[in-house]
Amino acid sequence: MFLSANIGLCAYDPATGEEVKGYMGDLPDVTERFQKFLPQTTRPNFQAVDAFNTSKGYKPVPRDNPTYVNVIVKKEKVSEFTNDINELIPIVENVILAIENNESEQLFAARANYLYDNMEVLRKKYEDKPEQFYPAYNAIIAVSNHTKAIVSIRNEALVYSSYLPYQSDGYMYNPQYINEQLSYLLDELNNTVRLMKEVE
Repeated sequence: MFLSANIGLCAYDPATGEEVKGYMGDLPDVTERFQKFLPQTTRPNFQAVDAFNTSKGYKPVPRDNPTYVNVIVKKEKVSEFTNDINELIPIVENVILAIENNESEQLFAARANYLYDNMEVLRKKYEDKPEQFYPAYNAIIAVSNHTKAIVSIRNEALVYSSYLPYQSDGYMYNPQYINEQLSYLLDELNNTVRLMKEVE
């Protein structure tokens, strides 16, 4: 039984009658498809360029594209709060000029309301943030509220001053009282501008 199994698996060469072991036939030549690995070195190709520092032949820098410019030009590291305060400084200074130049009630009210509206934007933006503890933040809120109160008194004085005597309730519509309040406001505005300019 073992003998018949072994005989069935063995191959014999018909010419010689001997048992053949291994592969019968010709193997393909694969050496012509493969090359021996040789490490290669490269050198950079330097070419002389005439007038290298001139802008001739170079594309213009896209300065209008902020994504390109901001990669190259480093922005100054200034906080958003500082930028917001810096935008408010000219508005406060315009109110100061309105008081110093003794401008009309209407122009003063316009400048004061513009200050109050900008302060409200600042207040809503930073009311729950650490910036609310800055002295400049509290000063600008206080001075804008005071400015709005004086605008209300001046407007009411135009209407009620001829009907109320200058005593008790009518005293606040007295021009002398309003001028005192404007002088207090002027000092407060100047102190606020000083605090705003100290913000970094």
